Amino acid sequence: MEVVYAHPWAILPSSHKAIQQLIEAKLNGMAFPDFEDPDEEDKDFQYEAHGVTAIIPIVGTILNKTSGLEAMCGGFSCQTFRQNLRAAAADEKIKNIVLNISSGGGTITGVPETADLIAKVAAQKPVYAYTDDCIASAAFWLSSQTNGIFLSKSAQVGSIGVYMALLDSSVAFAQNGVKVELFKAGKFKGMGIPGTTLSDEQRALLQASVDKNYALFVSYVTAGRRKVTDDSMQGQMFDANDAIKNGLADGIINDLDDLLEYLNPDA
Repeated sequence: MEVVYAHPWAILPSSHKAIQQLIEAKLNGMAFPDFEDPDEEDKDFQYEAHGVTAIIPIVGTILNKTSGLEAMCGGFSCQTFRQNLRAAAADEKIKNIVLNISSGGGTITGVPETADLIAKVAAQKPVYAYTDDCIASAAFWLSSQTNGIFLSKSAQVGSIGVYMALLDSSVAFAQNGVKVELFKAGKFKGMGIPGTTLSDEQRALLQASVDKNYALFVSYVTAGRRKVTDDSMQGQMFDANDAIKNGLADGIINDLDDLLEYLNPDA
């Protein structure tokens, strides 16, 4: 609940809402299956090799690490991805890397570090991003550090922005005859406790966090995609043609196989 409601996110609102609904269903007593031990997460998977090209998927909600519940919410682990990317970069048989992406974004934690690694690898061997679906928010943050972004005709990219959704349930509590008494030390301690409301200082602190993370996001995009303007980084999504026109993408390729053929014409 703390991660969902009190941390800054770079994600499509629809994706964030789906996570909220799943968490709330759990809190309301919906039975979930037993989760696997998070330590067992995809340890053997590294990447899929197609000739001299490595394909690494980025699918689902981007998180730094994924536990059982986070995996249930469609979580994608930055930590595991970094291991896979390092393995592909170190493989002498691999000449280029494709990040096959279908993601509406996710949390901020782990994304700058992962973007740094993508940029480092892309300076050694070509790294490309591809989607036939969606590259949004944190997923675009990562994609902006590749050597090129390609998408199918009906795919969308963008949603460059950061937000935080804090649930103020104080009115609902009051209507049900419940009053929360919060005893704390520190004016920012206990922000967002269910049944409480925020002070002006707390709101200012949270807005400053969002602004700081947005500035960081923008700095990565402008470093990796120099044609992207401020007007294109206001949280909106772009179709394929508009994405190319506004510098968010480099070309339309309708199928991953076509991209592989484009990258490896002699294969």
